[in-house]
Amino acid sequence: MDADEGLQQTLQRFADLVMRGEPCLTGEELAARAGVDLELARKLRRAMGLPDVPPGERVFYEEDLEALRHADALIRDDRLEDSEVLHLTRTVGLAVARMADAAVGFWADRDTGRGREADLDESPGLGALFDPRRIDDLEQVVLYLLRRHLLDSVTRRLTTADGSESSINTAVGFADLVGFTSLSAQLSDRETAELIERFETLANDRVVGGGGRVIKMIGDEVMFNADPAGVGEIALLLSESFASPDLPSVRVGVASGRVVAQSGDLYGPVVNLAARATVAARPGTVLVSPSLAEFLRDDDRYGLVSLRPQRLKGIGAVPLWVLRRANRRPAAATSRGAA
Repeated sequence: MDADEGLQQTLQRFADLVMRGEPCLTGEELAARAGVDLELARKLRRAMGLPDVPPGERVFYEEDLEALRHADALIRDDRLEDSEVLHLTRTVGLAVARMADAAVGFWADRDTGRGREADLDESPGLGALFDPRRIDDLEQVVLYLLRRHLLDSVTRRLTTADGSESSINTAVGFADLVGFTSLSAQLSDRETAELIERFETLANDRVVGGGGRVIKMIGDEVMFNADPAGVGEIALLLSESFASPDLPSVRVGVASGRVVAQSGDLYGPVVNLAARATVAARPGTVLVSPSLAEFLRDDDRYGLVSLRPQRLKGIGAVPLWVLRRANRRPAAATSRGAA
């Protein structure tokens, strides 16, 4: 058996394991049995982030059929437009694709790091994923997380929507590693990955532990939101958590106001202001917008230092404020931040 043939057999064995069976349907048969238009079935597959399949190839499983039937039920039962279902499918598909890559990467790195020898019919470093119990356990955790986060999302929507389905009042912040691009050029791939992992772990712990929510991680940057009353503590903890010799500094920018919430992300001028304030901040400092500074002014946990208006790209001149602990002695303000 040559290497290519062995690889194909390994991939097919894993596909049959994950999909619980063997491929038995063409795309045309899949759409017909589900009662779905073939073109819509293709659009749904693309929205899920899955590649096109040539006509006539018998590569679909019973699991594919069940998924397509459920997607069609969403359209019929809730009288949704095709475009609405495609939007939902695309959003969920992106999240699940990243989840799958994270799981595969985790076990590949773990097995390789431990020097685990793979069987001849397994891909090196992925032996753990060829255990059906591992797939079943992962599936149950994912299903639990979906239901748990559905509960949390509905709770947030009902308690913060202010009568609008997509607009909320909140505080939005960004934190990024200072000098990451130049630093990563001096590190090995593994060291860079370890630095990002440490950053993500600390950032997630500080945000979630402070009652906030991580919106997304973007390499060396985290975007988060929280109630304005708690966001100051989160922002300061983020800057303080990276105040050690073995870690790059973090700079943080936070703004508050009404934002548009869509597909788990946040948009609008408040988000743009927070992002630009982060760029304007000095390493290890927190800059906040005028509206958030006004809100935090009477909180005796904090001290605020006014800066001269900062010219922010795409926004213009904005009078930002440096946020500090109340027990820190304020320094003289500068055009870029406090020393």
